[in-house]
Amino acid sequence: MSPGGTLDVAVVGAGPAGSRIARLLAEAGYHVTIIEEHSEVGRPIQCAGLMSNRVFEELGEEVGVLNRVSGARIHSPSGHVIAFDAGRPQANVVDRAGFDQTLARQAIDAGATLDLERRVTEVRASPSGCSLLVRDLTSAGASVEELVCRAIVGADGPSSLVRRSLGFQRPRHKLIAFQVAFSSPEAISIDHVDLFGGRDVAPGFFAWVVPQGEHSGLVGLASEPGGMNPKARLEAFMARDDIRELLPNIQLTAHHAGAIPLGPIHRPVTDRAVLVGDAAAQAKATSGGGVYPGLVAARHAATALVRAHEDGDLSARNLMAYPKAFDREVGAELAKAARLRRSFRAMSDRMVDDLIVTLDDPDLLDIIVQEGEIEFPSRLVRALLRKSPRLLRLAGPLLRGFF
Repeated sequence: MSPGGTLDVAVVGAGPAGSRIARLLAEAGYHVTIIEEHSEVGRPIQCAGLMSNRVFEELGEEVGVLNRVSGARIHSPSGHVIAFDAGRPQANVVDRAGFDQTLARQAIDAGATLDLERRVTEVRASPSGCSLLVRDLTSAGASVEELVCRAIVGADGPSSLVRRSLGFQRPRHKLIAFQVAFSSPEAISIDHVDLFGGRDVAPGFFAWVVPQGEHSGLVGLASEPGGMNPKARLEAFMARDDIRELLPNIQLTAHHAGAIPLGPIHRPVTDRAVLVGDAAAQAKATSGGGVYPGLVAARHAATALVRAHEDGDLSARNLMAYPKAFDREVGAELAKAARLRRSFRAMSDRMVDDLIVTLDDPDLLDIIVQEGEIEFPSRLVRALLRKSPRLLRLAGPLLRGFF
């Protein structure tokens, strides 16, 4: 803890990773402020809210669960469907705004302060110190003040100002996502998510239907930039006969848009500054989910910052303990997920159809149930390739190196 109430760490962004690292640092006795430009934590929503059990294991508690799903239906480009059910919860549908708000409250309870409607406009960091220029969005004159601190955490999302200001590497790729929330007068299936592939649906990624409850859910897709915009793609997708049959008479209640940066950035540290979460492009390339990796990053970054403060050395070299620990735990899996996505992008719709038809086999579906996990998809791929010679013929050349 620094003497005289001097600010130790400024956290830019009150998403899950930002709030989590603020809590961990505050619990360690440091003076921490979270700066959030929106008037309410968790809004606008930019996530489908489908989280693995590992998220709650990382947090040590469940937060904001609306529904639990035990299986999935995967729809090939030609309409072939494979379905599997583990018979136990495999993922959790979470109230994403409520989830973010709970983590922010936990940070405040631990001693961090939260400044809403404050936008960071400039970031400076050097071996001798760091500061931010912060604009008060509630002020008629849009007043700007300088906030001096010992370290900065960039947790400010896909277009991170901290990342851009301090010259960090840019994310290698990004996806553009659009989804709508709906209500349904008729009960819908709540134990499965539906996933749809195809270059006409979502080039480079997929579309989804996620049930939040018996009468509500989310429909969305993510795709690579270029061509038709995601909103138009989603409208075309929802106009399909099979989607109308799956979700008859639904009423749209909200829409959400956002970007998913893919990387991850290999060196998310510089003198007196670290990046976590989407600012560091720590989302999984196979699913777009970034909450679990972001929470793991927050834990390791907090540990590195505490040690660096104790050492009196907040240099990039001393903070490198964070990405090294992160890579050992989940970074290597993110790299494998990126390779899986590159393989998927190289496959034609016909190849994807052949792959899904091949997977529609009781033995292979059993492997999916036993080995499938959102956060570590490479383990499932390895198990499937070992089991099926046909899968090796279909996808082996694209997945070389997984053994």
